Amino acid sequence: MRDLVRQHMRRLRTTPLFINAGDCFDCVTERVADFVVEACGGPLYYSQRHAHLQAGAGLPLLLDEEGRELWLVQLWHAFDDVNFPTALRADFWGWAEPLSVYLLAPRARHDRLTRYAYDTVRSWFSTPVLQDRSPHGCVPARNLRGHDAI
Repeated sequence: MRDLVRQHMRRLRTTPLFINAGDCFDCVTERVADFVVEACGGPLYYSQRHAHLQAGAGLPLLLDEEGRELWLVQLWHAFDDVNFPTALRADFWGWAEPLSVYLLAPRARHDRLTRYAYDTVRSWFSTPVLQDRSPHGCVPARNLRGHDAI
């Protein structure tokens, strides 16, 4: 789980979402990993290490709709990057997709917000994409509509 979070954050680091993250990025990554591990039933690392933070303090970002889609796409690719067990992906997606709504800035929340069910997204990414890998071995991201992302 921690590897998935770290890879997701590494992918996000190269996007406009974290362009100004600065030196605190690794600390934020570990705090997010502690939160996810604990929220998914693991050790209470987040509560033990970060309980002194005020509610909402240290949220690494608030998303708009485009940023939310990017956040979800990078999570999808991180599944593959770390060989996250296929049997667990739908359950984790079912937890993370609603979390992405929570990460929306208040101005981006509305009744017509697109929700991304696991099976729908899986169908968009199940068609192989013929493209070169980057020098880092990563396949360039596709967006949640199945198109190559820029």
